[in-house]
Amino acid sequence: MAMGLLGHCGPSTAPQPTPPDAQAYPDPPAAEVIAHSTLADTLGLYADLRLIEDRLGPLGPEVKENLRAVEVRYFSFTDSTCTMVDTQREYSGILLVHACIADEVERLFEVLKRDTFPIAKVVPINRYGLRADHTGWDDEASMADNNTSAFNYRTKPTSSEPSKHAMGIAIDINPRQNPMVRHDAHGTVVQPAHGHYDPTAPGTLHRRNTAAYLSDIGWSWGGRWPRPQDHQHIEKSRGSCAHFRFSLK
Repeated sequence: MAMGLLGHCGPSTAPQPTPPDAQAYPDPPAAEVIAHSTLADTLGLYADLRLIEDRLGPLGPEVKENLRAVEVRYFSFTDSTCTMVDTQREYSGILLVHACIADEVERLFEVLKRDTFPIAKVVPINRYGLRADHTGWDDEASMADNNTSAFNYRTKPTSSEPSKHAMGIAIDINPRQNPMVRHDAHGTVVQPAHGHYDPTAPGTLHRRNTAAYLSDIGWSWGGRWPRPQDHQHIEKSRGSCAHFRFSLK
């Protein structure tokens, strides 16, 4: 369910009497849903954003005025080692994304849940605090916590160019199972540092499932990049959006 960050109020209606048959045959109890995050976890986001804008410049209104909080539901893991999938309980969390992809994100997570693809947790990135230099929220802390997140006003890790996360059109999924791997003059860098990429492990993105999940909605996977290989990263890469001044190629 997509929500504006300020929420909204619907029309009030008078309660209707319960039919006698419904009293005799009550609905079965709803499945347990455990919230890793809620809309309340976005409180303070715009105050933080002003501090980031002081360092990176204003975030364009085409993004700032079109952020949506999407509640997604998913299965998670039974243990801290993330080796077993918990299919007995349902979890929920908030992803902040651009309005143009909100419906696609909802559909994507419905498919992930259908396939029992586990998600460790989903918590808005602002809950991890700002970087020390205020150039974005603390992506390193979020990755270390194996957190799945979307919007973050920051530059790319390897350049000064704006990240697709700054546009609200990218998601990082299960960083521990899907680390970014970069090779440079000093050797191989893995982020998060305790991440390990094994495409046979649960919660891992790979060529086969990303092709099935992403190709029909115009998204791409960072694990196909030659350098760095960003296994956790998926982004909207094709199509157009009226809020932006360009079409995605």
